Amino acid sequence: MVNIITKTKFFVREMRLNLSEIYLGFKNKSFKISYKDLPDRGITYKNNLITGYISLKNENRYYRLEGKLYATTEYVCVRCLKNFPFNIVQKVNILMVPDTERFKQEINIDIIYINNYEDYVDLKDVFADLIALSEPIKPLCDKNCSGICSYCGTEKTTHCSCKDQKDTSV
Repeated sequence: MVNIITKTKFFVREMRLNLSEIYLGFKNKSFKISYKDLPDRGITYKNNLITGYISLKNENRYYRLEGKLYATTEYVCVRCLKNFPFNIVQKVNILMVPDTERFKQEINIDIIYINNYEDYVDLKDVFADLIALSEPIKPLCDKNCSGICSYCGTEKTTHCSCKDQKDTSV
């Protein structure tokens, strides 16, 4: 018989899953973790807490970890160079496979190998990577951001008066 823990909330310093939790499974485990407890990936966080929920279920010889991460980061707009907050909602979809098994299917999914030498699996590196990979390629504060004037350096949205002047430099 498999026991499933439902709707558990917890604040953690270390995002560790005990092997017993993995083998039993759980559903909709909510968590809050400080960004300071994650490895540094060069991300600036606007909000101290990263929240989310995860579920873990047994599927034959492996375990599937699913859920969502929520974080608020801060990026610099590539057009106007202002800092702006960016809300991240990142899907978590990870297979956890015993170290003795080798997952042979060609799939586009993250895999964590579980070894029996440790009593837990630490997820903080995985969560830090998921947040870092959520960064947009060209962060924009607004899709209609007009940027800065290449002539005077002021924001074009503040009605730059350089519209009619041309750059005569060679």
